[in-house]
Amino acid sequence: MSGLGAGEEERAKQMAGMQMQQDSDMQEMAERQKQVQEMQEKKRVMIRQILEPEALERLSRVGMVKPEKKEQAEMMLLQMAQSGRLTEKVTDAALQQMMEKMVSSGAAT
Repeated sequence: MSGLGAGEEERAKQMAGMQMQQDSDMQEMAERQKQVQEMQEKKRVMIRQILEPEALERLSRVGMVKPEKKEQAEMMLLQMAQSGRLTEKVTDAALQQMMEKMVSSGAAT
């Protein structure tokens, strides 16, 4: 005589399948999170290479108050670097000018 009925056995199989799916989903989510962290680290390294120390410090301070402005400035800097428009490290004054342009163009839209 079996300890489980046919219905209970089927239910146990379904539960095991659901558990395997959840484990797979968790593993995928962890992989995606790892990729995001790696991309963020690459971005941080590139930004450090693009900016002079004073400009990097300013960008960090901006990020504490307005993270979206920091993100926008970083994306602009990376695009400029990738397109070859940056021939030298960005100074604090140049970063200030760039951020002022971002604010004025943001206010115009």
